[in-house]
Amino acid sequence: MTTSMLPEMYGSSVGAHVVDTDIENGTMRLKMRVEAEHITTSGVLDEGLVATIADNHTTFLLMSHSLSVQPDQMPISVSICLTVHTMARIAPGTDIEIVCSTPLATSKLKQPQAAAVFVDAHDNRIV
Repeated sequence: MTTSMLPEMYGSSVGAHVVDTDIENGTMRLKMRVEAEHITTSGVLDEGLVATIADNHTTFLLMSHSLSVQPDQMPISVSICLTVHTMARIAPGTDIEIVCSTPLATSKLKQPQAAAVFVDAHDNRIV
């Protein structure tokens, strides 16, 4: 079942919009158009922007998925470690897709993990 459960305010201030969310399978997809202010002087996505989008959306995904699997438990939602790697230069006007996922769909939620991968929407290269 695919639904969009995030309120519009999540990521809307930076232009990231939720396209679909599948809580049962622990996935979420967002789209965003990169603007000049999202790019560092090195020509890559700003790491703070990447970290904020990743943290906001994977937190929602982890909480929602953990509640769907164990509704009688407290939701998992704490970011203990967040690592950001920018992989390639990017130009203003590039459309990107942000794919958030958690392997929790097949686990017992003992060690929650989530990932957010930023991909060029046209050529699928990781940015």
